[in-house]
Amino acid sequence: MGLFSWKKTKSNVEEFDQPMLSELNGEHREFIAGCLGLADGAGVDLEDPGSVAEFYDLLLGAWQSSPDGTTDPEPYINAAGVAFGEHLVRTTPLRWVVAEDSTGRELAVHSERTNFFVYPLDAVQKRWVRGEGGEFITTLAGQVVSHFKIY
Repeated sequence: MGLFSWKKTKSNVEEFDQPMLSELNGEHREFIAGCLGLADGAGVDLEDPGSVAEFYDLLLGAWQSSPDGTTDPEPYINAAGVAFGEHLVRTTPLRWVVAEDSTGRELAVHSERTNFFVYPLDAVQKRWVRGEGGEFITTLAGQVVSHFKIY
């Protein structure tokens, strides 16, 4: 027997696939445009993370105060998530893409130069279900902008 054992061992760390990227198609562009239309109608300044955070809070409050309690949150989450993503696209080198990995396909913003990803709709959805306020948007946006100042 040799000095080294080459047995594979299981790890507690999950392996993450590098997402496969594709360009937006017409349906994706239309979806983004529709969400941005809602933000524009609400007077959101998409270059100001505070304005995007206020938009999130406005949508969350409207959904939480819906009279029947069964209003589908998805359109609200989508509008806030796209507004957050568009803020990042307008203020950093990130661009919209479709990212697909073993868990599914999702809109993301990505920098080819640094291979940096943000999944803005997912970020919004995770905080939405916990009822968090929009301050996370200003925090995350600041962290992303800082990343690109370094790189």
